[in-house]
Amino acid sequence: MLIVFFFLAEQVTNNLKELAQQVTPGDIVSTYGVRKAMGISIPSPVAENNFVDLTEDFEEPKKTDVTECGPDGI
Repeated sequence: MLIVFFFLAEQVTNNLKELAQQVTPGDIVSTYGVRKAMGISIPSPVAENNFVDLTEDFEEPKKTDVTECGPDGI
């Protein structure tokens, strides 16, 4: 009985191997699934208007007049 099980398991394995060789990896498993299995973090999708405008409440600096002085400070 055990020999029959191993024989069937080998046949199934060989059939899966042959089928897998006929398609692309993406047809068998998703990129998400591979990354998840490998423990690779997945970047979050970028949503529109997800950025914060840090200059929204920023005031323009006040302009000051600069007067050039000579070597005596005058």
